[in-house]
Amino acid sequence: MTDRHHNGFTIIELMLVLAISGAMVTAVLVGSSTAINQQRYRDSVNSLKSFIQNQYDQVSNTLNDRVGVEGCTVNATIDATPQARGTSDCMIMGRLVTLAANGADLSAVDVVGYRASNFVVPPAMTDLAELQTYKLGVSSTSGDSDTVAWGAKVVSPNTTNAFEFSMLIIRSPQSGSIMTFTAPGAPPPAGGLLALVSGANNVAARDLCVDPGGFSTAKRMEVRISPATTSQAGIQIPLESTSICN
Repeated sequence: MTDRHHNGFTIIELMLVLAISGAMVTAVLVGSSTAINQQRYRDSVNSLKSFIQNQYDQVSNTLNDRVGVEGCTVNATIDATPQARGTSDCMIMGRLVTLAANGADLSAVDVVGYRASNFVVPPAMTDLAELQTYKLGVSSTSGDSDTVAWGAKVVSPNTTNAFEFSMLIIRSPQSGSIMTFTAPGAPPPAGGLLALVSGANNVAARDLCVDPGGFSTAKRMEVRISPATTSQAGIQIPLESTSICN
């Protein structure tokens, strides 16, 4: 009798190979999902930074979008009295950026200002003091909106509480310098924007901590608005070692 040997896998060996392969595939999928979520989170932070930086470009390169079917009063409020472009006593001075109470919805609109034509600026007046002689309002003809991407939201440091804030980027008519004012909480009424124009709101740093929502990440990132910033260079994503968010 001749013994016959059949080469092949036993059922136990086959099950072991399948188990190992399945574990490897699961590990790859989990790792890939984590990497995708982390990239989405970083994208949401970078998008927030870009939205704010873009407002400085719009202040530096002002575009008058008025079509002459609205007017501007001495209180820097928009009314229904038509005024042709270039004939209003109001001028576009900057942008108002707001973050809603949900910590996710962003908006930006032009800020207009009015000062009586017979007002004489004292020679020693500072940019801050001059701005405080204006009446400020918002334009109804132009605006941008955005949402913090991928379900993330801006929160207060060391919390998951949504953060609401206002940011006024405005050019001084006296020197042409750009000034930035930020304050937490709901934005003031359109006719009360001057409340944002203060030295305290200019020199305060503002940290917009971004909570990843359902995404898992070891450390939260933030967008930092530097004190007394005058350009988009002052809007940064700081190093983890200097973050105050966690």
